[in-house]
Amino acid sequence: MLYAQRYEKAREVLRQTRLDSGLTQEELADKLARGQSYVSKLERGERYIDVLDFILWCEACGASPAKVIDDI
Repeated sequence: MLYAQRYEKAREVLRQTRLDSGLTQEELADKLARGQSYVSKLERGERYIDVLDFILWCEACGASPAKVIDDI
């Protein structure tokens, strides 16, 4: 299923964006004012991310949302 493959790629890129920024799941969660489980569930595919949370995730990692989308 193409959608599943694309979403898997999106999760990979978001996780790599976090890792490249040097943030742990807990540190990113703090920046997002969320619990660590929120970040974990997104990265494992147990939870979907909406566009506004995607932008906040990227900004918290110091990454351009447009660049992250290009990477996906």
